[in-house]
Amino acid sequence: MKAKQKIIGSIVILIILAIFLVVGYIVNRPKSYKFNEDDIFVESTFSEERQNNEIKTITVYIKGEVKKPGVYRLKAGSIVDDLVRLAGGLTENANPDSKLNLAKKLKDEDYIYVDKKIELEPSKANSTIIVQEQEKSSKVNINSATLKELDEIPGIGPVTAQKIIDYREKNGYFTSIEDLKKVGGIGEKTLDKFRDMVDIR
Repeated sequence: MKAKQKIIGSIVILIILAIFLVVGYIVNRPKSYKFNEDDIFVESTFSEERQNNEIKTITVYIKGEVKKPGVYRLKAGSIVDDLVRLAGGLTENANPDSKLNLAKKLKDEDYIYVDKKIELEPSKANSTIIVQEQEKSSKVNINSATLKELDEIPGIGPVTAQKIIDYREKNGYFTSIEDLKKVGGIGEKTLDKFRDMVDIR
């Protein structure tokens, strides 16, 4: 009888231990992970934003007549004027007639060069002034020319030359070459013959 009770007691203990083991396993077993579509979308969105951030800036190089030439990073969509301002603006030697388009939109790795204004060499500049002075001095000043000087102008004879002097003495100096048409004998066609040979000073 006692042997049967021991056997039954052992079986009960084993059953209880089995129940504890099963319950413990169920409670402590690892949970299966369930994929969340929102998590995947967030990761994808983050990746796209990172790619967008990488192309939001461009690198460009500017050289020539700017105060701070060099390499600059600007926002995508910037124009040449933005770059020039960032480089400190144009120098005094920048060519005002340059074909540089300040409104042009910049691209990554663009190269911008600001031209220098063209200046005449001193010798050429002086030569130009001398030629201009010679051309000017070769013209006859109708407000001070003598009868002989006026007579030597093609299209003006001694009679017309005297009329010019008479008009000058009566009405004062000519204020324009066109005033010569007020002198008798000088019309538009006659004036065109010597217009480039006379001057008013």
